[in-house]
Amino acid sequence: MRVGKQITEQSAPPEAVAIWWLGQNSFVLKSGGALIMIDPFFSRLGPPEKYVHAEPPLGAEELGPDAVLCTHDHSDHTDGEFLNALARSWPETECYGPAESAERMRAAGVPAARVHALESGQVVEVGGASVRAVLSKTAEVSDVAHFGYVVGYPGATIYDTGDVMRGITREPALMAPLERAAPDVALITTSPTEDEFPDFAEAAALAEAIGARVAVPAHYGCFARRTFDPAGLAEAFRTSGKTRAEIIPYCGCYIASGHGDRSSG
Repeated sequence: MRVGKQITEQSAPPEAVAIWWLGQNSFVLKSGGALIMIDPFFSRLGPPEKYVHAEPPLGAEELGPDAVLCTHDHSDHTDGEFLNALARSWPETECYGPAESAERMRAAGVPAARVHALESGQVVEVGGASVRAVLSKTAEVSDVAHFGYVVGYPGATIYDTGDVMRGITREPALMAPLERAAPDVALITTSPTEDEFPDFAEAAALAEAIGARVAVPAHYGCFARRTFDPAGLAEAFRTSGKTRAEIIPYCGCYIASGHGDRSSG
């Protein structure tokens, strides 16, 4: 069964949040009947061997989210081609991101009235959740504005880091809003080899410092030359008494709530 149909048919009560991982930093969040997409990157540009999965997991016509959150203006996070097709298929979908991402969306053909440029610290109500944009990188290491999002539902709070900087745990200005948010689940861009992002040890330190019960690795399983085995992240939590890793399978689902959590494939 295609993952779009799975997501449509999967029930997610208001006191829980279902989280699907679709490769790279592409996630779908569902609580009640509301859907939020984060960084949907489903355009396959270049030869099939460039990708871990030659075919994208989702077509624009298959699933209509209430909102799309883009973390920054790189093509694997703000996929203008896919967002244009999504906007044509689902006229109620609203798109959010930093100013550069918003400009890319409009240039790609997403109607301007449905594109919303956010600022760091801004809070909006979308898809049944309160969404706060938080900085993931300092200006000194960033070519464009990099956001993460704290997505607060009645049942759980989910934090997606976006392309978070290596060394974030040594940046009090970036850590403070995350510590206040104390998310239940942190979706963390990490890498054992790319110095731009936290390695497994720092990803674990980040999750523990902000009080997350669960850490989910992101930013792999898409480009064949930039993927990794996420089992190393789980090992980094082996001695932690308060946080654990959850490896969501490709197109799999993890369900989080205040009453515990579970994987569903």
